[in-house]
Amino acid sequence: MRLQKINIVDKYINRIDGEKSIVITSPRVVFGVPDTMIKLWEYMPDIDIMINSLRWKWPKPIVSRVWVDSGGYQIMIKGLKIDLESLIERYRALDADMYISLDIPPKQFCSITKQQLLENIKNFEILYTKLEDKKVIPVVHCYDCYSMLEAIDIYKEYGVNLIAFGGVVPPTLAKNGRGSRIAPIIALAIITKIFRGKIHALGVGGTSTMYNVLKTLNIYSLDSSSWRTKAAYGKIIIPGYGERYVGNGKASFGRKDLTNRDWEILLKALTDTKFPYVENLEEMLSTFRGRAIINAWIVHHFVDTISEHNGFVWLVKYSKKIKEMSHSELCIIHDRLVANLLSIKKNTSCP
Repeated sequence: MRLQKINIVDKYINRIDGEKSIVITSPRVVFGVPDTMIKLWEYMPDIDIMINSLRWKWPKPIVSRVWVDSGGYQIMIKGLKIDLESLIERYRALDADMYISLDIPPKQFCSITKQQLLENIKNFEILYTKLEDKKVIPVVHCYDCYSMLEAIDIYKEYGVNLIAFGGVVPPTLAKNGRGSRIAPIIALAIITKIFRGKIHALGVGGTSTMYNVLKTLNIYSLDSSSWRTKAAYGKIIIPGYGERYVGNGKASFGRKDLTNRDWEILLKALTDTKFPYVENLEEMLSTFRGRAIINAWIVHHFVDTISEHNGFVWLVKYSKKIKEMSHSELCIIHDRLVANLLSIKKNTSCP
C-alpha cells in the first residue's frame, strides 16, 4: 500500500496576502490541551496550543502561541449559561495570544436565526471593545450563505485579519450521506472566497483527510484534541493509515487492531523523526499517557500523510473541485443542499 507524502519543508510559514493572489503553506495545527496532565510543550516546544477558558487555571506554558477557546460549544452541548462579563474577566486574567469570541453554534444544521446571529456578533463587538489589548477572533459557523456574508461584512469593519470557522466537525462525521459531509466544506470554501485574511478551522479532528481538505482550501490553521481523545479510547494513530486499537480489549465499536505491518510503520515514523522514547514504544502503547504523547507526535510530524486507499480521499478531491468555483456558484449549491437536507430530516422525523 503506497503512501503519498506531501512536501512539508516550508510547513508553518505564514501566508502572504496579496491583492490578487494568496501564497500559502500547510495549515498550522493547534493542539487542544485541557490541563497540564500531559505537558506537550516539554516534548514539542514549537507548537501552538488551545486552552479552554472554562477550565484553564495554570500559568502560560512555553509554546509558540496560546489560543483560548470561549467554551461556546460546551455551553451549547451541556446547556450551560455564561455571563459575558464573567468571560471578559477570565480573558483579562489569562495570559494568551489569541482569544476566540463567544459564539454559540447553531442548533439546526447549517442554519441560524437572525436573533442568534446578531447575538453572536454583539458578543464579538463587546469583547473586541472591552479587551482592547487582546486579539479577539470572531467566529462564523456553517449558516445559510446570506448570513455568512452578513457576519463577515460586519467583522471586516473591525479590521480583523483572522476569523475562525466552526461547523466542519461534527457534520463532516455525520452518517447521513455525502451531503451532510460536504455542506460545511462548501461553506468554508465560500468564506475563503469573500474573506482575504487568515481562517482558522475550529475543532477539526486530526485526520489526514480533513487536514488535506483544509490545506486545499488555503486554511491558515486548525485545532484538534484527537491526539488525546483517541488515546483515551485505547487508539493510536498510524501515519497515513488512521487509528488502530491497542487498548485492553474491551472496545468493539469502530475497532481495528494494530497489525505487525502497522507496528513497523509506526516504529519507522518515530525513529525517523527522532522520537525520544522509541525504545519504550511497547510500554507507552499500554498507557493513556504514552498513547497520547505518541499521537501528538504523529499529528505534529505526519498529519499531511495520506494513503491512496483512504476511504475519504474523495473529500480532498471534492475540495479541489469547489476551490475553482466562484462564491456565487458555491452559495447556490450550498443553500440548495442545506434546504434539501433539512427537508429530508423533517420528513423522516415525522410520525
